[in-house]
Amino acid sequence: MSSPEPVEFALQGEVNGKPISPANVTFGAMRKFQDEVERLVFGSNQGSLNDTVVEVREGSYGLVVPIPENVRESFERDMALATEPDEAAVPDAARLKVLLGWQRRAAFEKNQIYFVRPLSNRAVFRSLRIDSETRLRRAQDDRWLSVELTLLGQVLEAGGQKANIHVRLRDRSEPVIVDVQREQLEREAFPFTGEKLLRVSAERNERTKVLRKVRLIAFVAYRSEFDEAAFERMTKAGAKAWQDVPDAAAWVREQRGGSDA
Repeated sequence: MSSPEPVEFALQGEVNGKPISPANVTFGAMRKFQDEVERLVFGSNQGSLNDTVVEVREGSYGLVVPIPENVRESFERDMALATEPDEAAVPDAARLKVLLGWQRRAAFEKNQIYFVRPLSNRAVFRSLRIDSETRLRRAQDDRWLSVELTLLGQVLEAGGQKANIHVRLRDRSEPVIVDVQREQLEREAFPFTGEKLLRVSAERNERTKVLRKVRLIAFVAYRSEFDEAAFERMTKAGAKAWQDVPDAAAWVREQRGGSDA
């Protein structure tokens, strides 16, 4: 598995006439900025940076955060889309809300600037500077519908400080993070091997089909392994049923009314 891609999130400004830095920042500004960085990283996905080791940089109040693999692709795409008003695709609404909040704050607070800087040579988006002159995408109204779904996927990770499971679905590259109760995990047989079938509640974006607030209702009994014995029984039963028919294809065409039917 590739290493997480590091991104620097920086807050530049002044406190009591002195530049903001790790040694000179108000507790409220520091806490608010860190909360907003976490929301920007995960967007509408469930997740937390509680266990993530970050670097705090001088020169401003800067956080270097390794972007979790399960949200890296969507995070990079949304950062690239944030300043492209003519692009048909739309950034995740939760991420755009954070960026627009920074834009409003930068417009009203003197010398306040925000940065999102990719630190990898493989980055797919340019550094983003948000100041009083920045023009970001406009937010669009999104409808989130309450749904119940059955998800089939490979469980990649379970447990942790905040009980959840990471499930890679067959039809999408990014894992879905599902909130669970610890009692639900304890009742399910360990280890988590193979695919799991989950019945979940969630909110689904009507436009993008993105899921958020995904919660486990129950594990559903599911067996993904190929049952060789069952397949052999079906094969033998089929062979016996067709043993007196020399040409099965011809028989089917005849039942349908002729060779051209």
